[in-house]
Amino acid sequence: MRQILNTWLALILFIPAVAFPAPATALRAGAAKTVITPDVHAAPVYMAGYGQNRAATGVHDDLYARCLALGVGNQTIVVCAVDLIGLFYDDVLKIRERVKDQAPEVTHLIVASTHDHEGPDTMGLWGPSPLQSGIDEKYMTWLRERISQTAVQAARAMEPARLTLGRDDHPLLAMLQSDSRPPYVKDPYLFVMHLTSIATGSTIADLINWSDHPETLGGKNTEITADYPRWLCQYVESHLGGTAIFVNGSIGGLLSSNGPSVALQDPQTGAVAADNTWRKAELFGNLIGELTERAVKGGEAVTLDSSTFAQATIFPPLHNDRFRIAGANGIFGGRKPLYTDGGLDPSVVEKDIPGMGKLKFATGEALKTEVSYFKFLSGSRPVMEIVTVPGEIYPELVNGGIARYPGADYPDAPFEPALREHLRSRYQFIFGLANDEIGYIIPKAEYDDQPPWLLNRPERWYGEVNSAGPDVAGVITTALVRLIDGE
Repeated sequence: MRQILNTWLALILFIPAVAFPAPATALRAGAAKTVITPDVHAAPVYMAGYGQNRAATGVHDDLYARCLALGVGNQTIVVCAVDLIGLFYDDVLKIRERVKDQAPEVTHLIVASTHDHEGPDTMGLWGPSPLQSGIDEKYMTWLRERISQTAVQAARAMEPARLTLGRDDHPLLAMLQSDSRPPYVKDPYLFVMHLTSIATGSTIADLINWSDHPETLGGKNTEITADYPRWLCQYVESHLGGTAIFVNGSIGGLLSSNGPSVALQDPQTGAVAADNTWRKAELFGNLIGELTERAVKGGEAVTLDSSTFAQATIFPPLHNDRFRIAGANGIFGGRKPLYTDGGLDPSVVEKDIPGMGKLKFATGEALKTEVSYFKFLSGSRPVMEIVTVPGEIYPELVNGGIARYPGADYPDAPFEPALREHLRSRYQFIFGLANDEIGYIIPKAEYDDQPPWLLNRPERWYGEVNSAGPDVAGVITTALVRLIDGE
């Protein structure tokens, strides 16, 4: 593995960490939100996250793009969270271009998807059939414009602000995460940025970072909804004011809001709220909202004196033939080009696929994506950090706890570094599905794409079906550690 990893790390393009000093009172913040709900009556809207041909029949509640702008010195960082299954890097780059045209003062833009399983197919995988894309290009063009407009609005709304940082490790946070795969490592930590106006004292925004799949309504629902983040944001806005922005974290291993281990008693009936119901989504979101409020009330007021930023463009090797078939046959709408030796590689061959016949097959070696690291300091003390991850990272890659099991394809693979072990502050924001969605990011020692299955299970585990491959975790975590450690 070490030789393979070194080969791909040689292709990483690093932007070194740069410090941006700021006067002690120079923090500025602004927020904006915009509806991004598709029109389910204008054209078929294929819903994402489960099987093919799940067409939306209505809208239960709107989807939003929610953006927070932070100004530190001469740097403006905008974080946008969107109620979507995921956006590819190609779309994020187009959004950045549009924002740069309208607001050149925005120096860094992060676009993170909540991974909502009850919104439109923005990746192409859930169309009317396996070989028909579910992407509506007209909607995607409109969507990119809406997100860019919201980012610009947040930046232009910036005003002098105070920052309170919250962190909650309440046992309930782990109990609300159903983990379906060993080694059953969770990422229960909830982090909050609470921004208030110096002029008025009112809340500008609350950015909430926690980890759980928004799939409470399940695969039979056909009404558009933001799932539990709708009620989470609604609770926070009604109790704390301002704009609530929810950014999902390390949700690999299928950390889920459903499952028998996530039991929420309905105070109105005394019964446990059933999976796949509106009531459970409401109770779930409200509970995370209460814990967010608790974190803010027990939070720490901080002054930011400076910040640093570092970024790496990386080329994780692609081993998943399903992704190659999808890309070559237009399922991604051209959004997942492949690269070889760091250069664009559009080469395609025809290949006989069992059960599917002769299909186009992309032959490039790697995907192109990015990771980044932000550090905010008070004096010389790091007080807050942000790590962006371009997919669904398994919690053991963040918190540690990788394990070896019989049946794994690479039982002797070295363990990847645990990200939190390298972070230096108390407030460690892990932004998952940030700037891309490349699927599950799985420790190589736990990777299992061939029988016998992990722990001699009679059927395959879920995860590898939607993973780019066994070497992705090593490329991503090693690149991030190099950024964090300043190498």
